[in-house]
Amino acid sequence: MDTVRKWIAVAAVVLLGGCASPAAGNDAVVATAYEGSSVPFDSLKAFVAERPVIATGTVTAVNDVAYEVPVDPNAEGNIPGEGPEVYGSISFKLDSVIKGDIKPGATLTIVYLSGKWNKEDKKGPRLGYTHDKLANVQKADSRLKSPTELAGTAFAIFAAPKPATVPVKAAGLYVAGIATVDASGQLKFAGPSPFVSKTNTPATLDDVKAALG
Repeated sequence: MDTVRKWIAVAAVVLLGGCASPAAGNDAVVATAYEGSSVPFDSLKAFVAERPVIATGTVTAVNDVAYEVPVDPNAEGNIPGEGPEVYGSISFKLDSVIKGDIKPGATLTIVYLSGKWNKEDKKGPRLGYTHDKLANVQKADSRLKSPTELAGTAFAIFAAPKPATVPVKAAGLYVAGIATVDASGQLKFAGPSPFVSKTNTPATLDDVKAALG
């Protein structure tokens, strides 16, 4: 699979593995836009072919600081006192499964790079990343909206098992692109679309099903 073409919530390739542990600490955040980029797939068919799990569901739990991963101080671009990096999580209760070996009613949890601590002063504010592609679930300060705030919002989840480039060691996690789904089944992705539309019209769940053949 061409990793440059992956459209997933976690946009960074992290160089250090390390052991992840549940994160904790001060709730203060300094938000900054995450500078990541990806090349869209040339069609909806190509996009869904690369997603092992496609489902719809609602948000049941969120955690901005679910996991911490140490930062390699010797890696290019890192400076003394930086890190650890923080990964957030979003859990969905699945209403329907369009593709994949998972059942309706199951919980699917995705992870994404949510920010970074200053390990020299962990009581101070952490850096929080805002992601264009998560704008439908993030607030302006980078924190995730609560399940209560997202109640009544249906999502389509285009997921893949967490790759090795995401160094969170917990099992059973995914990375994903997500879109809201309106009453007619129309999809709305936050940020740039992960695929090129040949009709210049929003895709629907029926279009997704048709693209899967």
